[in-house]
Amino acid sequence: MKRHNILWQHFGENATTSKSPAAEVLSQDGDRVTIKRGNGQTETVSLTETKTCCLSFDNDMLVQEPKYAVGEVDLPDWMTVAEYLHHQTAYKWFIGFGGQPAWPRQWFYRLDGLGETQRYAAVKLLNVKNFRSPFRQSLRSQLEAWLNDSEPKYQSPFSRRQWDALLDGHTCLAAQRTSKALYWTR
Repeated sequence: MKRHNILWQHFGENATTSKSPAAEVLSQDGDRVTIKRGNGQTETVSLTETKTCCLSFDNDMLVQEPKYAVGEVDLPDWMTVAEYLHHQTAYKWFIGFGGQPAWPRQWFYRLDGLGETQRYAAVKLLNVKNFRSPFRQSLRSQLEAWLNDSEPKYQSPFSRRQWDALLDGHTCLAAQRTSKALYWTR
């Protein structure tokens, strides 16, 4: 894991809206910050710059809110800041579902291509250490082979029947609850 400085920008219309990661911080001199956007453009912004927005969703009183802030983000060694800025939501879900930063880059992108419930079930399967069922052990082996294959034949690691066996009602409900909690977490 590596720690990176990120510029967070306030895009919302309310003061209570959280800031979003917007650029990589190259250098900081007092309140002046030199950044590199995801498209490669370099520019300088001021941390004292403000924007006018409503106090909250139910209070339209106009207030001044800082437009920028600098914060730190821990990223896996294989992920660049530009990749993080482009895939920040997918990375949040990957970690929130139990994905490990030590897993290879290819695993992250392959799992991101699955549906939400499928991704949740696949990550949970990859996190199991000891299996009681030889069937689930074989599913894990099949999943790992698919994740490690540089050019897989199929878009999915499992057949429809294997997915049906893996995605029981409890797993689907847990995926939905976890996803909803991640959505509402800043």
